[in-house]
Amino acid sequence: MRTVTTLPTWAFWLTAFGAPIVGVFGVLYGHLVTRRGLEQADRWRRREETMRMLRWSAEQASSTDDRVSDIGLAALTGLVDSELLQPEDVEFIEAVAEAAVEGLPQVIQEYGDDGDVVLEIESSPREV
Repeated sequence: MRTVTTLPTWAFWLTAFGAPIVGVFGVLYGHLVTRRGLEQADRWRRREETMRMLRWSAEQASSTDDRVSDIGLAALTGLVDSELLQPEDVEFIEAVAEAAVEGLPQVIQEYGDDGDVVLEIESSPREV
């Protein structure tokens, strides 16, 4: 004796078309999660590189050697306009630059008008 089991029509259609549709949505969701993770990793990488450059340029800017100090200040200025910089870090970088040149008025008074000291640090608006 053979028993034949029949599948209801709705179950056939659900199996035939439902599984591939669910699979497509699963792949799309996985892609969105992966993309979000990659964007966060890129943001973290940029922040790490910015802080590494900030530490180096702040060390250089606070040097007693004028040439090294100029290089550090130029690096800080360039960092403000860099694509690596996140918008929320601009004020932090500017504060470090100001702290690095805090003693400049005394240096200017010591040397008088013999030298030119120019420090221009301003952030340019950009979209992130």
